[in-house]
Amino acid sequence: MKTVYSTEEFKKALENERSRSDRKGTELSIVAFKINKHKDSETIIDHLRHVLCSRTRFYDEIGYISDQRFGVMLPDTPYTGAKKFADDVCKLILPEVCLPNYSITTYPTQWLQHEKTDPKNRTLSRSIYLQNSGGTYSPLKHLGPVLPKRISVWKRIMDIVIASVGLILISPLFLLIAAFIKIVSPGPVFYKQKRIGYLGETFKCLKFRTMKIDSSISCHQQHISEIINRNSPLTKLDKNDPRIIPLGEFMRKIGLDELPQLINVFIGKMSIIGPRPCIPYESRNFDIWQHKRFDILPGITGLWQVNGKNRTTFNDMIRYDITYAQQRSFWLDITILFKTIPAIIRQFRY
Repeated sequence: MKTVYSTEEFKKALENERSRSDRKGTELSIVAFKINKHKDSETIIDHLRHVLCSRTRFYDEIGYISDQRFGVMLPDTPYTGAKKFADDVCKLILPEVCLPNYSITTYPTQWLQHEKTDPKNRTLSRSIYLQNSGGTYSPLKHLGPVLPKRISVWKRIMDIVIASVGLILISPLFLLIAAFIKIVSPGPVFYKQKRIGYLGETFKCLKFRTMKIDSSISCHQQHISEIINRNSPLTKLDKNDPRIIPLGEFMRKIGLDELPQLINVFIGKMSIIGPRPCIPYESRNFDIWQHKRFDILPGITGLWQVNGKNRTTFNDMIRYDITYAQQRSFWLDITILFKTIPAIIRQFRY
């Protein structure tokens, strides 16, 4: 009978297959079957395992996601093929056995959906899909224990402590900056911008407003697209930009405009350390492999920010972000924190 992987083995197989999918540009579907609690759960699980082993191809993989959930990895399989497989499996379940629920995640075609989706296009009877309160579809979050890594408890505690202390200590500076913005430019003090966060989920990123209200973003969209396509240094458009309010360039250069993101950190949408949260139109230019930067919460500072930032190229930034997502640790975060102030000083000199 076909080998059924443990959770850790299945996770490793998924990571390898995801990398292969990134390299070749092929689709990878994962069907997760969930057994509802039942007095004969063990019998149902054994029966489902037997059916899965009889229906999978030799290069498909089966493994536990949790005690009550099986995952089936289907390489080179689109959503429609995975849906047919799942329905066929359910047809083979004995009538007296409780039918399992299942969910389907297809990578990368259902990954990083920025707009609201119509569930009728993705799901039929017995199908489960994940949709958060904002309407953004984040399917990989449904496979939390398997792919990618969960956010560490130590990291969340550190974020809450630093964000809380930081907000208290710099509250006078907050008031000073807010008053200055009100004096030099009509409009709100804060700028709320949609950004891409953990597992492709969108959130409202807070910043002090450093541009005049109703400023066009078309020039920034074009600038970002050229940087990504040419792999150019990540320069900003701040120099002599007529859209920027007085002293706005200074605030942006030393990161004062990003201080309100401590609120994003406190509520769990960001971390102190992590990749820069990108704008949705930026991510539309990403290659598939570059989406791995979304495997971790975005941050105020990070590995890229302390290793050259705007003096590096776009691909350099992505590689720093993915390296951090894969090698995250408490001591790496501490190292980045201590390097942040010197990095800001260096940035100010350029």
